[in-house]
This record gives sequence, C-alpha cells and structure tokens, in this order.
Amino acid sequence: MTKATYILNPVDPNARIVSMDILRGVAVLGILVMNIQSFAMPSVAYSNPTAYENLSGNDLWVWLMSHVFADQKFMAIFSMMFGASIVMLSQKARKEHMRSTDLQNRRFVFLALFGLVHAYLLWYGDILFIYAICAFFMFMFRSKKSGVQMKAGVILLIIGSALSLIIGYTTPVWEPGEYDATETEIWTPEASAISEEIEYYRGTWERQILYRAPQAFQMQTTIFVFETFWKVAGLMLIGMALYKRRVFKGKQSTKYYSKMIGYGLGLGLPLVVMGTILDFNYEWDFRLSFFFFSQLNYWGSVLVALGYVGVVMILTKDSARGFISRRMADVGRMALSTYLMQTIICSFLFYGHGLALFGDLDRSFQLVVVLAIWVFNIAFASIWLKSFKYGPFEWLWRSLTYGKVQSMSKND
Repeated sequence: MTKATYILNPVDPNARIVSMDILRGVAVLGILVMNIQSFAMPSVAYSNPTAYENLSGNDLWVWLMSHVFADQKFMAIFSMMFGASIVMLSQKARKEHMRSTDLQNRRFVFLALFGLVHAYLLWYGDILFIYAICAFFMFMFRSKKSGVQMKAGVILLIIGSALSLIIGYTTPVWEPGEYDATETEIWTPEASAISEEIEYYRGTWERQILYRAPQAFQMQTTIFVFETFWKVAGLMLIGMALYKRRVFKGKQSTKYYSKMIGYGLGLGLPLVVMGTILDFNYEWDFRLSFFFFSQLNYWGSVLVALGYVGVVMILTKDSARGFISRRMADVGRMALSTYLMQTIICSFLFYGHGLALFGDLDRSFQLVVVLAIWVFNIAFASIWLKSFKYGPFEWLWRSLTYGKVQSMSKND
C-alpha cells in the first residue's frame, strides 16, 4: 500500500526537477508565437505566408523573426520533454518495484481524449492527440540505452524528411491535374475558398465545427502519417536520451551546454535562414518550398531547439530561484492548462462565439496579442499554484489516469 500511495501522491514541490519545469514553461509559451497565426488567419497563412494579405513592412519582420526563431523550435522542446516524462515516470515506478505500463497507457488514452475534444470542438491544430499516439509507440523504448534512443530518434527524423523529399520528387509523374489541385488546396487557394473559411470561423460555434472537423481529421490522418508522427516520435526518443544523460536536469557541465548552444544555434539558425532566403528567391514556389526548402527548417528547428535547451540550462545553473525562473517554472508545472487556456482565449478572440476577429488582425497586432496572453498565463500560473498543487487540467488528467480524485488544495 505504501508503494502505491507513493506513486499516487503528488511530487513535493521541493522534489521537482525545476530545470524541466522551466523548459516546459519556455516551450509552451514559445509555441504560441506560431500557433497564433492558425488561430487568427486562414490556415494557408501558416505554411505559405504570402497567400493571405501582403507580407511587407512590420508584418514581414514579425513573420521573419517568428519563423526563424520560433517555428517548430518550441514544439521540438515540448516534444522532447514529453519523451523525457515517459522515462521519468517509468524510473519512478521501477524504484518502487512497480510496473508503469498500465498507468502510462491510461495516461496516453486520456491525453488522446483531451486532444480529440480540443481538436474538434476548439482548434484543429491540436498536438495532444498526436503526442498520445506517438507515445503509445515510443513507450517501448523507455528502458533502452540512451544511445539506442538517440539513434532511433534520428532515424525517425530521417524517415520523415525522406518522405517529403520523395513525394516532392514524384510530382512530375502525378496524375494530370493532381498537382494543380493540390497546390490550389494547400498552397494558393482561391479567394473564394479563403472567404469561406473566414465566414465559417466568424460564424456560430456549431458552424465552425463543420469546417474545423475536416481540418482536424486531416491533421490526425494524412498529415500525421506523412509528417508529424516521424518528427514528434523522433523528438520524443531524443528527449528520452537527453533525460537519461541528465541534460534536462542541469547536471551536465557548462562546457557541455555551451557546445549545445554553439552547434545548435551555430548550425541550426543558418539552415533556417537559408531556407527562408530560398523561399523568397523562388517566389514561394509550391513544389520547391513545400517539399524541399522546408527541410532546412525541419532540421534547423531540431538544432535550434537543442541550442535553446543549452541556454536555459546554463541560465538555470546560474539562478533557478530568480523571479523569471520561478515564473517560468510555474508555467511549466501547468503546461497542459496553459496550452489549453491559450486555445480558449484565442478561440474567444478570433471565432464567432466571441469577438470574431478571425482574418482581421495583421501579424504585427497578433504579436501584441501573444504578449498579452503570455502575461496572463504567467500571472495565472503564479497565483493558482500558491493555493493548489496542480493546474486545473493537470488535476483532471492525473485523477483520470490514476482512477482516483487527487488532492488539489495545498492545505489537504
């Protein structure tokens, strides 16, 4: 009974790995920089920024900075952290001579359910369902050596990259009209199609679902099989390896983290910038940009994410108890709640059941919205955790996973 109680009890705040909380906090705030575009603008604007409104002036600079420094980078950190959490929970169970398989499977099942509700009722860009499915498959690697996890993760990343390149090379032999139809659908839609999307999302909540459901289904099927599975699963395995190597715990040397920063940012940022230059030089040609040039950010984002991890770990070594560090740790402890609250806020701002600003705000003003939401997320997490052990959605997820209502108040 003691062992079961230990597994079920919340982790004492003093026993938490603060550096991992900080990393989660940085990641969940950072992903909003790019997600805001999917909330605020027609879906094509995310992949092809020239397809909706003029990309010039301040809007161009905002897009450039967000693409180079944020696009896929914080998602990569978030994915690695999820992989690390699988190993962390397994090790905790092993110390108590327990199996974590059933527990973790329930954890993934309920996360998938959260993701389905999130995707179909609120926002098609959900990542929770994808994390849950990838975790089911990657769970088998939890006890492997870090070298095996790292190699397997890189292999999965290579497969995802290769699929894009292969499909791109086969476009000349596609069925007549298939290439043009695909380009029109996902890269340069007609004005009427964009207007239709805007109309749906400015409409009632029920009307939004009619448009959102096919988008969510495509994210969870076609896009998942050919794109997101390979990258997310690969990053989870890399996260497992880095956790086992004590990278996320801040236990490596400053020299080690400095190398992560040097190689990660030194190689990753030039790759991302090179891809961006090619996009503009070739005027955002569908075949070149979508299948080929995107690979520079695909790989560059992984390297930059590792560089960011190195930066956070060095800063954490210097001061894990500073004001900013503590605020980021609070957000990280409530990463799921923060992520879902971002959707709730943005859906109210941009969709028809709220202020219906979808398609109205340019990228410059979207950045202002991001900053405002960050302030709210940070303040809410700090205030909430003064009284409660978990964020609201963390409490629900944990209670469902363990099949027992968890103690919520710090006074319990």
